Amino acid sequence: MKWILAALMAIGLMACASRPVAVTASPDQAKADEAAVRRTIAGIEQQINQGDIGFVNVFANDAVIIAPSSPDVVGIDAIRTMYTDIMKQDSMAVHFSTEEVEVAGDMAFERGTYTLRISDKKTGRVLQDVKNKDLHIFKRQPDGTWKTWRMMVNSTEP
Repeated sequence: MKWILAALMAIGLMACASRPVAVTASPDQAKADEAAVRRTIAGIEQQINQGDIGFVNVFANDAVIIAPSSPDVVGIDAIRTMYTDIMKQDSMAVHFSTEEVEVAGDMAFERGTYTLRISDKKTGRVLQDVKNKDLHIFKRQPDGTWKTWRMMVNSTEP
């Protein structure tokens, strides 16, 4: 009888071990995580508007940017190169309007819109002035910071 009880306990433990356990953050932790994601977006905006290419450090090493009518930009090196090339000759002014932030464990997303104006540094001529929709998917890093893992943008125009 003892071996049957032991076997049932072992089977029960194996069944529990094979199922993912839902991790639910406390309400305070969820609010803190949401605030951290919102601060990350605000920091990106500030750095871009100051012409600080350091904003690319918010992207994870395996990040991907997905935009219409262009190939995906894959990896931090490609992302850094893309933005460095743009910012050599152009200035960018951006404003994010976050409509939603959801956090689930070590993943989070931000959904919203943003305005972007790109101007030629030499002439001041506006090259692009758009309002787009965005979706940032963040991953919490081992140090607790949030980095963009996937970013998708789309025009608000039909």
